[in-house]
Amino acid sequence: MKTLSIIIVLFQFLYGNCDIPSNILPLVKKISAKEFFSNSDIKRNSKILKKLCVNIVAFREKNYFWKLLLVRNPTKPKGAFWFLPHDDENTAFDSAVYATQKYGGGFLAILSNNHRYFRKQDPNRNFGTTFKSAKICTKQHYPAPLYSKNIFKIIDSFKKENYPYLALHNNKDGYYGNGGSGGVSILHASKSVHSYKAFKKINTKTKGLRDEDSLVYIAGFSKKPPQKKLLHFLEAGLNVKYEVIRKNRNDCSLSNYVVLNKGTTNYINIETEHGDLVTQKKMIDIVMGLIK
Repeated sequence: MKTLSIIIVLFQFLYGNCDIPSNILPLVKKISAKEFFSNSDIKRNSKILKKLCVNIVAFREKNYFWKLLLVRNPTKPKGAFWFLPHDDENTAFDSAVYATQKYGGGFLAILSNNHRYFRKQDPNRNFGTTFKSAKICTKQHYPAPLYSKNIFKIIDSFKKENYPYLALHNNKDGYYGNGGSGGVSILHASKSVHSYKAFKKINTKTKGLRDEDSLVYIAGFSKKPPQKKLLHFLEAGLNVKYEVIRKNRNDCSLSNYVVLNKGTTNYINIETEHGDLVTQKKMIDIVMGLIK
């Protein structure tokens, strides 16, 4: 009887007062109790998620059957809306739940059995819509026009007008990520990604806003970021990486797609080290304050 009561309550909060826009309704299905209880991210945040709307988005494109978790705040469905491409970034998921409960809106998270990639495809390098763009992007196996169309259809359905396109990520400790290469650090820069430190002294071994792994990404066509926007971030205590977008070096990421295809540079990605939930929440609060 106890299990049955839990399932009934679960179905009530998942299916009650959770209207879905007609344009994305064909993609959305009700999440089953089995799917709910088997998902570690949901179980970890079940207390808060009981107050929110939770659905599964599913569609097939070529060799991939994509499944995504759609979470929304029923009391304030329009607001900040976050994209989470990597299912192994648990802190980002917990931060998205926090942001949705506090600020409204919601988030869309790729489901790939707690793995970064889905069948060897990086979900954040899958926004090339043509053979030409996918050929430039070394991490995209096939063009994905449906993937890009569906994800942005959902984001645009819930994102508050004039709000930025938002993403949440976690990264390894330091640029070399405990022995690996290609990590993220405010202490590292390149010709296409510039670093702007909010603090004179950056920590390399402790967490917090001063950590080399705590930063926000913004993007645009210009060689230098908008100075007013940059100063707002820096003065608020946020390290900033600015990505210079060029069509001939498109990496098929969310940031590149937004700038190249959505006609806007209004994009923010919040990065912290894996496990640094306190800092990622703090950065969300700062960013939301700047947006408002």
